[in-house]
Amino acid sequence: MSSNQDKEKLSKLAEKWRNGTITEEERIVFNTWYNSFDETGFTAEEEGTPADLGTAINERINKKLNIRFPKQINAKLKYSILAAALSLLVLGTTFFLYFNRFSSKISKNTSQLASVIQPGGNKATLTLANGEKISLTDTTNGEIAEQSGICVTKTADGQLVYTVKNSAAASSLKNTLQFNTIETPVGGQYQINLPDGTKVWLNAASSLKYPTQFAGNERKVELTGEGYFEVSKDKKRPFTVVTDQQQVRVLGTHFNVNAYKEEHVIKTTLLEGSVRVSKIYEPENQGSSKLLSPGQQASLKQASFDVNRVDIENVVAWKNGYFTFADEDLEVSMRKLSRWYNVDITYDGKFDNITFGGTISRSKSLSEVIKILELTRKMKFKIEGRRIIVMS
Repeated sequence: MSSNQDKEKLSKLAEKWRNGTITEEERIVFNTWYNSFDETGFTAEEEGTPADLGTAINERINKKLNIRFPKQINAKLKYSILAAALSLLVLGTTFFLYFNRFSSKISKNTSQLASVIQPGGNKATLTLANGEKISLTDTTNGEIAEQSGICVTKTADGQLVYTVKNSAAASSLKNTLQFNTIETPVGGQYQINLPDGTKVWLNAASSLKYPTQFAGNERKVELTGEGYFEVSKDKKRPFTVVTDQQQVRVLGTHFNVNAYKEEHVIKTTLLEGSVRVSKIYEPENQGSSKLLSPGQQASLKQASFDVNRVDIENVVAWKNGYFTFADEDLEVSMRKLSRWYNVDITYDGKFDNITFGGTISRSKSLSEVIKILELTRKMKFKIEGRRIIVMS
């Protein structure tokens, strides 16, 4: 921060941090300031007594903020800035030895291990109807297959596109369904443009089974994991998404389906248009199906639907490149990290009723995400290879 106004704002945030009254929005500002520091921390040579180390930190913060304390500065203001600095810079430094009751720690070795674990990216495997498997992660861009007059193309920005290349060949086999399956690994995502113009974004550890061309009077695909759909409008042919417990039926709309088995609940969220959700083995006219309007989410758990209004920006944040932790259970949040960074999560301690909020870019390395999460002071982390231990 360079301006006097910014410095004054920081000092107020520091005071709130010290008093425990900082809001989530203010915490994000604080996180941004914290992330602007280098990651070298303090060396062993700088340890000395707490007073000596406090002086060293004071000098570093002054230099970072371009602050020079006058001799008669208000003691409370100076303490606030130093308190905030200590709370933030203590992560990954030897200062933890003196203040471990009040701060969380990322050790130097942990930081190095976590920095090696990079975020996921555009990775997927395509299995053709004939059983041939194509790694979309490794294969070159351009046309990768042709099926009954349908051209399958991989683009440079992580998309799989189906287009009609030979209309005569496509029409002759229109009533013969051939199914492809695209699967994203842990740490992967991909976008598919289906033959009817429907766009599908697959989150990590997900799969989509679909026909190479839609025949007859319906369009049906099968989903595991999580997918965001922008369905091409076709009043004569409804579009159906089938999971292991429910189906979503639409004509043309935008919606998100989260059907990870480990979450024990299937969430269908409507952004625009309308969709009807029903249990997979029960006809829609049995009364348990639900018709959603934009902004509503249907949660299927223990054979019944619960419909609520939700923040749709939080629901589709993954598609737009962000993690959101909207007052959800800790284990739900940790599973998001597990799927994206391809790591295992274990727990050491009790974490009942621990929730937190916030938004973090999915492009950050694991070490950066961990630093931000530890600022909540609700947990600490230890990294062992590709295993994250969450500690109370």
